Amino acid sequence: MKFTFLGTGTSHGIPMIGCSCEVCTSTDVKNKRWRCSLYVVTEGQHLVFDTPPDFREQVLRFGVERVDAVFLTHPHADHIFGFDDVRRFSTLQEQHIPVYGSPETIRMMRTKFEYVDRSSYGFESVPRVCFSEQTKPVSIGNATITPLPVWHGKEMIYGFLIEGDGKRLGYIPDCNSIPDKTLQCLKNLDAMILDGLRPQEHPTHFSIDKAVEMLGRIGARQSFITHLTHNSEHHELQARLGDAVTVPWDGMRVEL
Repeated sequence: MKFTFLGTGTSHGIPMIGCSCEVCTSTDVKNKRWRCSLYVVTEGQHLVFDTPPDFREQVLRFGVERVDAVFLTHPHADHIFGFDDVRRFSTLQEQHIPVYGSPETIRMMRTKFEYVDRSSYGFESVPRVCFSEQTKPVSIGNATITPLPVWHGKEMIYGFLIEGDGKRLGYIPDCNSIPDKTLQCLKNLDAMILDGLRPQEHPTHFSIDKAVEMLGRIGARQSFITHLTHNSEHHELQARLGDAVTVPWDGMRVEL
């Protein structure tokens, strides 16, 4: 199993518009963060988790050449507003691409991207996808993807458990609370990626300290935080966290 962090930043992205702080003006590429997205290749399947506004730039820069399925954590703008660029993959692959999300997420996708289902457009004019409401594990080839309900403020949204090639990867980019039932699914992980927004507490996201505490409870063999704001300089944060938790950067590739 291989995965690439296509984006590791919060909803504003970094640099943030109109900000001249140390992180936003940094020339270090590890401090430049697109909105959250993950690309996983396992069992010969190419899987994308969320299509943020930066999706086009992400796939071009980091060499994503195929998408066999898309999984959506929730329908907030920073996680879906690059969705139209899925159409290039459906065109190249000459097939409809399955898109999975919670029933509420799929309902909102059909509203926000209502033109996708119109038969009047040519095949290359819109993303050719098959929306599917996911409430249980699904198989993409020999890979298994299980939805993980978590709380994002007062909203119940999804993270995902990805299983393939004998490996287990957990991905929860947005949450401030993980139900016990979901925690039971996060045992014996090879890697866990978890929302760790900023040093200060936030009503809909884990703070960095809470994320580190939760990652310790989960006990994956490798732990990562994501969805970072400009409140954290990459190297300073990594030095503070030590070897227990990795601070990823856009384009970081990991092989399990």
